[in-house]
Amino acid sequence: MKKDQSGYPKHSAKNDLVVVDQLNRSLENFDEAISFEIPHPSFFEEKIKIQRAETKRKRLRELLFFTVTAAVILSFLFFALYLQPEMFLVLQVLTVVFICCYTVYVKRKVKMCHEQT
Repeated sequence: MKKDQSGYPKHSAKNDLVVVDQLNRSLENFDEAISFEIPHPSFFEEKIKIQRAETKRKRLRELLFFTVTAAVILSFLFFALYLQPEMFLVLQVLTVVFICCYTVYVKRKVKMCHEQT
C-alpha cells in the first residue's frame, strides 16, 4: 500500500542541488566568521617545557621546606632526649595519643560525610 503523499512537496534533483549549494555557502560563511589559528606544535612544546620547569621548582621548594621542618623537629626531639629524657617520653606518648585521636576523628568525619550522601 502506498501512503498518500499529496501534502508533501515534490522533490527533484535540481531542488536538492540548490539546497546543497546553499548549505555549502552557509558553511563557508560560518567558517570565515569563526576562523581561528591552530598554534604550531613548537608552541605546545614550549608550554610543556615551561610547565615542567615550574613543577620542578615547586617540588624543590617543597622538598627544601620539608627538609628544614624535619631538621627543626628532629633537633628539638634530640635536645629533649639528651637534656630531659622524661620530657622526651612524654612527648612520644602525647604524639601517639594525638595520632590515635586524630585518626578516629577523621574516620568519623568521613563516615558521616558518606552517610549524608
